[in-house]
Amino acid sequence: MFFHEKTYDIDELARWNLHIHTTFSGCAKREMTARDIVKTADAAGLEMIALTDHNYPDRRNAVAQQRYDLMRELEGFEHNVKVLIGAELSAYGINKFADDIACDNSLDYRLYTTNHFHQKYWEHPEVKTPRAYAEHMLAIMEGVIASGRADCFAHPFMAGYIHVFEDSHDVTRAFRDNEIGDIMEKAHKNEIAWELNVPAIFKDPEFFNRYFRIGKEVGVIFNLGTDGHSLDSVDPKNFTDELKRIL
Repeated sequence: MFFHEKTYDIDELARWNLHIHTTFSGCAKREMTARDIVKTADAAGLEMIALTDHNYPDRRNAVAQQRYDLMRELEGFEHNVKVLIGAELSAYGINKFADDIACDNSLDYRLYTTNHFHQKYWEHPEVKTPRAYAEHMLAIMEGVIASGRADCFAHPFMAGYIHVFEDSHDVTRAFRDNEIGDIMEKAHKNEIAWELNVPAIFKDPEFFNRYFRIGKEVGVIFNLGTDGHSLDSVDPKNFTDELKRIL
């Protein structure tokens, strides 16, 4: 398990960026080589980063090989920042995972997404209402917690990948405060952190202000991640002023 000290100070959280994609993720820019990411993090004075590429059912356990390749790329490369080689893993349905648990356990950092609904293989609820999607996401998260697979939830509760509704924020409005608090507390007891995902916060500031407030009340661990796909998004300090304004 990867679990760090508790802080709700944004400047303190911005010492680390625990969600960065390399060129192993097709969505990342070509500049996102492991060495250039680490060089950029070093120049920014970051203390720790996590490389978190995607995994898919049709490439089952590919991140285990990617981890080996990234380690080789960084071999002999001097740097000061601590580098975790993990993955953004997929729970694409209730108790449905895109990899084997042995693969998960080989990683330094297991960041789990439960809401990549834009992917063709992702399971949607039978009833297409905001409330049904909220309940479906909660059920998937329950399965992840029970599995013992995760260190952190990536962009939790986010509805931006649900293209069923004119306003995807209707889904995040459908979550009840007590449900958010209950699932956060359950994850915390199982040593799972909750991500402050920069793009998600910027796209749905009203919800993530509520999410951050509830998380602080429950006493959870937050990990900050920029979901970096380009070198200019490696340093979280570029976003702290806006994060403080929203949260």
